[in-house]
Amino acid sequence: MDKFEEFGRRVEEELARLRKYLEEEVAPETERRTAVFLREVSEKLNETAAKLESRYNARRPQS
Repeated sequence: MDKFEEFGRRVEEELARLRKYLEEEVAPETERRTAVFLREVSEKLNETAAKLESRYNARRPQS
C-alpha cells in the first residue's frame, strides 16, 4: 500500500508541476499569439468589408 500511496503523491506532484508550467509558460504565450492573430484577422475583415461596400455602392443607382 505504501508504494501505491507514494505513486499517487508523485502523480499529484507532477500534475501540479504541469499545471504551473501551463499557467506560467504556455498560457501567456498562447494568449499573446492569439491576440496578434485576432488583430490580423480583424484587419482582413475590415478590408473585406470595405471592398464589399465599395462594390455595393458602385452598383447602386445614383440618386
